[in-house]
Amino acid sequence: MTVAETQRVFGIPEIDQPIWTALPPGWLSVLSGTSGSGAPLLAKQFAHAGVGEVPVLFYTTYERTEDVRKAFDDFGWDPAEIQIVNLADEYFERVLVRGLEIAKAREGGISLDDLVESRTQDRVLNPFSLTSRLLSDLAKIDTPFRMVVDSVDFFLEVMEPHDLTTVARQIRHRCQTLGGHALITAHSIAHDRSVYGLLQDLADLVFELRAEPRVDHFEHSLSIEKVGNRPDLTRIWGAQLGESGWQVQERFASPR
Repeated sequence: MTVAETQRVFGIPEIDQPIWTALPPGWLSVLSGTSGSGAPLLAKQFAHAGVGEVPVLFYTTYERTEDVRKAFDDFGWDPAEIQIVNLADEYFERVLVRGLEIAKAREGGISLDDLVESRTQDRVLNPFSLTSRLLSDLAKIDTPFRMVVDSVDFFLEVMEPHDLTTVARQIRHRCQTLGGHALITAHSIAHDRSVYGLLQDLADLVFELRAEPRVDHFEHSLSIEKVGNRPDLTRIWGAQLGESGWQVQERFASPR
Protein backbone atom coordinates (compact mmCIF):
# COMPACT_ATOMS: atom_id res chain seq x y z
CA MET A 1 0.00 0.00 0.00
CA THR A 2 1.47 3.33 -1.00
CA VAL A 3 1.20 6.66 0.77
CA ALA A 4 -1.41 8.96 -0.74
CA GLU A 5 -0.25 12.18 -2.33
CA THR A 6 -1.60 14.07 0.69
CA GLN A 7 0.40 11.91 3.10
CA ARG A 8 3.95 12.93 2.31
CA VAL A 9 6.58 14.22 4.68
CA PHE A 10 9.54 14.41 2.30
CA GLY A 11 8.13 12.40 -0.57
CA ILE A 12 10.37 9.51 0.50
CA PRO A 13 8.12 6.43 0.78
CA GLU A 14 10.37 4.55 3.25
CA ILE A 15 10.00 7.46 5.69
CA ASP A 16 6.50 8.68 4.86
CA GLN A 17 4.71 5.34 5.12
CA PRO A 18 5.73 4.25 8.64
CA ILE A 19 5.40 7.58 10.43
CA TRP A 20 2.42 9.29 8.81
CA THR A 21 -0.25 7.34 10.68
CA ALA A 22 1.52 8.11 13.98
CA LEU A 23 1.16 11.87 13.44
CA PRO A 24 -1.73 14.18 14.35
CA PRO A 25 -3.51 16.00 11.48
CA GLY A 26 -1.32 19.07 12.00
CA TRP A 27 2.31 18.87 13.10
CA LEU A 28 5.63 20.68 13.51
CA SER A 29 8.96 19.12 12.56
CA VAL A 30 12.56 20.14 13.20
CA LEU A 31 15.51 19.26 10.98
CA SER A 32 19.14 19.81 11.95
CA GLY A 33 22.11 19.46 9.67
CA THR A 34 25.52 21.07 9.70
CA SER A 35 27.01 22.91 6.75
CA GLY A 36 27.50 20.55 3.82
CA SER A 37 25.07 17.93 5.10
CA GLY A 38 22.42 18.73 2.50
CA ALA A 39 19.76 19.80 5.00
CA PRO A 40 18.75 22.90 2.95
CA LEU A 41 17.93 20.68 -0.01
CA LEU A 42 15.93 18.31 2.18
CA ALA A 43 13.96 21.33 3.44
CA LYS A 44 13.13 22.21 -0.17
CA GLN A 45 12.10 18.60 -0.80
CA PHE A 46 9.75 18.89 2.19
CA ALA A 47 8.22 22.02 0.66
CA HIS A 48 7.83 20.38 -2.74
CA ALA A 49 6.03 17.41 -1.15
CA GLY A 50 3.08 19.71 -0.39
CA VAL A 51 2.77 21.28 -3.84
CA GLY A 52 -0.59 20.73 -5.51
CA GLU A 53 -2.34 19.91 -2.25
CA VAL A 54 -2.03 22.98 -0.01
CA PRO A 55 -0.48 26.47 -0.12
CA VAL A 56 3.30 26.20 0.43
CA LEU A 57 5.44 28.92 2.02
CA PHE A 58 9.23 28.74 2.04
CA TYR A 59 11.10 31.24 4.24
CA THR A 60 14.82 31.54 3.60
CA THR A 61 17.16 33.46 5.86
CA TYR A 62 20.50 33.11 4.10
CA GLU A 63 20.13 32.16 0.42
CA ARG A 64 19.41 34.48 -2.47
CA THR A 65 15.88 34.05 -3.77
CA GLU A 66 17.16 33.17 -7.23
CA ASP A 67 19.39 30.46 -5.73
CA VAL A 68 16.41 28.95 -3.93
CA ARG A 69 14.42 28.88 -7.16
CA LYS A 70 17.35 27.35 -9.05
CA ALA A 71 17.68 24.57 -6.47
CA PHE A 72 14.01 23.70 -6.96
CA ASP A 73 14.46 23.76 -10.74
CA ASP A 74 17.58 21.56 -10.62
CA PHE A 75 15.56 18.70 -9.14
CA GLY A 76 12.45 19.18 -11.27
CA TRP A 77 10.42 20.90 -8.57
CA ASP A 78 8.38 23.84 -9.81
CA PRO A 79 9.20 26.93 -7.70
CA ALA A 80 6.22 28.77 -9.22
CA GLU A 81 3.94 26.74 -6.95
CA ILE A 82 5.81 27.85 -3.81
CA GLN A 83 5.67 31.25 -2.14
CA ILE A 84 9.32 32.07 -1.42
CA VAL A 85 9.94 34.75 1.21
CA ASN A 86 13.48 36.05 1.74
CA LEU A 87 13.55 37.19 5.35
CA ALA A 88 17.24 38.07 5.20
CA ASP A 89 16.65 40.52 2.34
CA GLU A 90 13.69 42.08 4.13
CA TYR A 91 15.73 42.46 7.30
CA PHE A 92 18.57 44.07 5.36
CA GLU A 93 16.33 46.52 3.54
CA ARG A 94 14.22 47.52 6.52
CA VAL A 95 16.75 47.38 9.36
CA LEU A 96 20.38 47.35 8.21
CA VAL A 97 19.99 49.86 5.36
CA ARG A 98 18.11 52.19 7.67
CA GLY A 99 20.90 51.80 10.21
CA LEU A 100 23.49 52.72 7.56
CA GLU A 101 21.50 55.81 6.65
CA ILE A 102 21.39 56.90 10.28
CA ALA A 103 25.14 56.27 10.70
CA LYS A 104 25.85 58.31 7.57
CA ALA A 105 23.72 61.19 8.83
CA ARG A 106 25.46 61.17 12.22
CA GLU A 107 28.93 61.01 10.71
CA GLY A 108 28.68 63.44 7.82
CA GLY A 109 25.52 65.34 8.49
CA ILE A 110 22.45 65.36 6.29
CA SER A 111 21.75 67.88 3.55
CA LEU A 112 18.49 69.69 2.97
CA ASP A 113 18.04 67.74 -0.28
CA ASP A 114 18.51 64.45 1.56
CA LEU A 115 16.00 65.52 4.20
CA VAL A 116 13.41 66.51 1.60
CA GLU A 117 13.95 63.27 -0.33
CA SER A 118 13.59 61.14 2.80
CA ARG A 119 10.34 62.88 3.71
CA THR A 120 8.84 62.25 0.29
CA GLN A 121 9.66 58.55 0.27
CA ASP A 122 7.15 56.08 1.63
CA ARG A 123 9.32 54.78 4.48
CA VAL A 124 8.26 52.29 7.13
CA LEU A 125 8.82 54.02 10.44
CA ASN A 126 7.91 51.12 12.69
CA PRO A 127 10.78 48.79 13.61
CA PHE A 128 10.89 45.63 11.53
CA SER A 129 10.38 42.48 13.56
CA LEU A 130 10.95 38.97 12.24
CA THR A 131 8.54 37.71 14.89
CA SER A 132 5.77 40.06 13.80
CA ARG A 133 6.50 39.31 10.14
CA LEU A 134 6.01 35.57 10.57
CA LEU A 135 3.08 35.80 12.97
CA SER A 136 1.32 38.20 10.62
CA ASP A 137 1.64 35.68 7.79
CA LEU A 138 0.37 32.88 10.04
CA ALA A 139 -2.66 34.94 11.03
CA LYS A 140 -3.66 35.27 7.37
CA ILE A 141 -3.72 31.50 6.81
CA ASP A 142 -7.10 29.85 7.33
CA THR A 143 -6.63 26.56 5.47
CA PRO A 144 -4.23 23.60 5.76
CA PHE A 145 -0.76 24.66 4.64
CA ARG A 146 2.87 23.63 4.40
CA MET A 147 5.62 25.89 5.70
CA VAL A 148 9.42 25.81 5.85
CA VAL A 149 11.64 28.14 7.88
CA ASP A 150 15.24 27.65 6.72
CA SER A 151 16.93 28.34 9.04
CA VAL A 152 16.54 29.56 12.62
CA ASP A 153 20.27 30.34 12.93
CA PHE A 154 19.56 33.83 11.60
CA PHE A 155 16.80 34.37 14.15
CA LEU A 156 19.19 33.65 17.00
CA GLU A 157 21.57 36.27 15.64
CA VAL A 158 19.03 39.09 15.55
CA MET A 159 16.49 38.33 18.29
CA GLU A 160 16.25 36.99 21.81
CA PRO A 161 15.98 33.19 22.13
CA HIS A 162 12.57 33.39 23.81
CA ASP A 163 11.23 35.24 20.74
CA LEU A 164 12.22 32.29 18.58
CA THR A 165 10.43 29.80 20.82
CA THR A 166 7.37 32.08 20.75
CA VAL A 167 7.36 31.91 16.95
CA ALA A 168 7.78 28.12 17.06
CA ARG A 169 4.87 27.76 19.47
CA GLN A 170 2.67 29.93 17.26
CA ILE A 171 3.58 27.89 14.19
CA ARG A 172 2.79 24.65 16.02
CA HIS A 173 -0.52 26.03 17.29
CA ARG A 174 -1.48 27.10 13.78
CA CYS A 175 -0.55 23.67 12.44
CA GLN A 176 -2.70 21.98 15.08
CA THR A 177 -5.62 24.33 14.44
CA LEU A 178 -5.63 24.19 10.64
CA GLY A 179 -4.01 20.84 9.89
CA GLY A 180 -0.79 22.44 8.68
CA HIS A 181 2.65 20.85 8.30
CA ALA A 182 5.73 22.91 9.14
CA LEU A 183 9.47 22.31 9.10
CA ILE A 184 12.01 24.41 10.99
CA THR A 185 15.68 23.86 10.19
CA ALA A 186 18.78 24.54 12.27
CA HIS A 187 22.17 24.42 10.55
CA SER A 188 24.09 24.96 13.76
CA ILE A 189 22.90 24.06 17.25
CA ALA A 190 25.90 25.79 18.82
CA HIS A 191 24.06 29.14 19.19
CA ASP A 192 21.99 28.04 22.15
CA ARG A 193 21.60 24.35 22.86
CA SER A 194 18.83 24.97 25.38
CA VAL A 195 16.75 26.73 22.72
CA TYR A 196 17.34 23.91 20.26
CA GLY A 197 16.24 21.48 22.97
CA LEU A 198 13.01 23.44 23.41
CA LEU A 199 12.40 23.29 19.66
CA GLN A 200 12.84 19.52 19.78
CA ASP A 201 10.40 19.28 22.69
CA LEU A 202 7.81 21.34 20.79
CA ALA A 203 8.18 19.32 17.60
CA ASP A 204 6.18 16.24 16.70
CA LEU A 205 8.97 15.10 14.37
CA VAL A 206 12.73 15.54 14.77
CA PHE A 207 15.23 14.71 12.02
CA GLU A 208 18.98 15.04 11.64
CA LEU A 209 20.90 14.82 8.37
CA ARG A 210 24.59 14.03 8.80
CA ALA A 211 27.61 13.96 6.50
CA GLU A 212 30.37 11.75 7.87
CA PRO A 213 33.82 11.90 6.22
CA ARG A 214 35.24 8.77 4.70
CA VAL A 215 38.52 8.24 2.81
CA ASP A 216 37.45 9.93 -0.41
CA HIS A 217 33.83 10.95 0.13
CA PHE A 218 31.16 11.85 2.67
CA GLU A 219 28.63 9.28 3.80
CA HIS A 220 25.20 10.70 4.57
CA SER A 221 22.65 9.44 7.04
CA LEU A 222 19.16 10.63 7.96
CA SER A 223 18.12 10.04 11.54
CA ILE A 224 14.49 10.00 12.65
CA GLU A 225 14.97 10.99 16.27
CA LYS A 226 11.37 11.62 17.35
CA VAL A 227 7.95 10.61 16.06
CA GLY A 228 5.34 11.89 18.49
CA ASN A 229 4.82 9.28 21.19
CA ARG A 230 6.25 6.46 19.08
CA PRO A 231 9.89 5.85 20.01
CA ASP A 232 9.65 2.53 18.21
CA LEU A 233 9.57 4.45 14.91
CA THR A 234 12.91 6.19 15.43
CA ARG A 235 15.75 4.89 13.32
CA ILE A 236 18.74 5.77 11.13
CA TRP A 237 18.67 5.52 7.36
CA GLY A 238 21.53 5.68 4.93
CA ALA A 239 20.88 8.66 2.62
CA GLN A 240 21.95 9.37 -0.91
CA LEU A 241 21.14 12.10 -3.39
CA GLY A 242 19.39 11.11 -6.59
CA GLU A 243 18.06 13.02 -9.59
CA SER A 244 14.76 13.70 -7.85
CA GLY A 245 16.17 14.56 -4.41
CA TRP A 246 17.14 12.71 -1.27
CA GLN A 247 16.53 8.96 -1.08
CA VAL A 248 17.14 6.55 1.80
CA GLN A 249 18.30 2.99 2.05
CA GLU A 250 18.44 0.36 4.78
CA ARG A 251 21.27 0.95 7.22
CA PHE A 252 20.20 -0.64 10.49
CA ALA A 253 17.59 -3.37 10.51
CA SER A 254 16.00 -2.43 13.83
CA PRO A 255 15.06 0.84 15.54
CA ARG A 256 17.56 2.39 17.90
